[in-house]
Amino acid sequence: MKPRRVTSKQVAERAGVSQTTVSFVLNNVRDANISMETRERVLAAARELKYIPDVSARSLARGRSNNLALVLVQPHRQIFIDEYLPRVITGISDVVQEYGYRIIVERVHSSDSADIYQKLLYSKEAAGMIINFSYATDEHIQNIIACTNDGMPVVSLMNIHPNVYSVEVNKIDGVRIMTQHLIDLGYRRIACIAYDRSEENRHIHERVHVFLSTLRKNGIEPDLSLLRYGAFDPETGYAAMKDILESASRTGLPEVVFGLNDMMAFGAMRAIQESGLRVPDDIAVVGFDDVRLANFSSPPLTTMNEPDEEHGRLAAQMVTTLLEGKVPPERHISLNTRLVIRDSCGTHLRKK
Repeated sequence: MKPRRVTSKQVAERAGVSQTTVSFVLNNVRDANISMETRERVLAAARELKYIPDVSARSLARGRSNNLALVLVQPHRQIFIDEYLPRVITGISDVVQEYGYRIIVERVHSSDSADIYQKLLYSKEAAGMIINFSYATDEHIQNIIACTNDGMPVVSLMNIHPNVYSVEVNKIDGVRIMTQHLIDLGYRRIACIAYDRSEENRHIHERVHVFLSTLRKNGIEPDLSLLRYGAFDPETGYAAMKDILESASRTGLPEVVFGLNDMMAFGAMRAIQESGLRVPDDIAVVGFDDVRLANFSSPPLTTMNEPDEEHGRLAAQMVTTLLEGKVPPERHISLNTRLVIRDSCGTHLRKK
């Protein structure tokens, strides 16, 4: 015999309140004038009765989906390598669960149809959307702008357009800070392993530009023979560093290598050590991201820390504010990175 489902009416009777009050509490309606004591009583009754809300009924009561879409516009492999994403999702989850939403993840490639954003939002499969770009084509950006202009709750994890709400980490300034740190340590021959030149994201190209311009501002003419390109994994960093080492007979060895993410820096470190050279004694290495393993590499990796969980939390707060029909205090938020100095940059050697 099929067990009978516990209803909100039974929860209301157990808590001694109306069904409307139960609905407001379980749907986390923040504008409802319900005391904390009443809220706790309703929640206790729901737990005691093992009440499971009907998701379709909840969506009907809200007039919208209980789903928030996290759209990842990036290569498939990056999703499983990049530590950034789990930390951002943790920050997003901390907020959206308080509002009774669930996260659905949609991976999109830049070559995919750019109307995926409209399909998710206009079909009401998702009530709102947070978008993370590894790269973005003009067509994708125009579709996101169209959603924003139609009043859809959309937040980008990168500032892609003045009209689109965004929370981003200022990676550009982070590249400048790291490059200046290396120059201040006295390094002049600075190699850089950047992202693939074919990437369509202008922010990626800006990072290389800032690296080169920071050298020039300090009176150092960049040696472009020390510039290589990788991706989001240690394998490409390893290959790029091997190429630099093999070219050293013609161009000379760099004093330090700046990997624009920690994974490429790890690969570069392995290639240097396999060649019989020491890090940082012969060639120093620095990265960007401050992944968990950065403090446990040998030697520990100097890098730029990104506030990834805060990034996710602020984006989630912005999109839930939009879902409540309110205007966020800021349309664009920019978070700073932080220099984390460890042994791999050779600070302890340069200061002797």
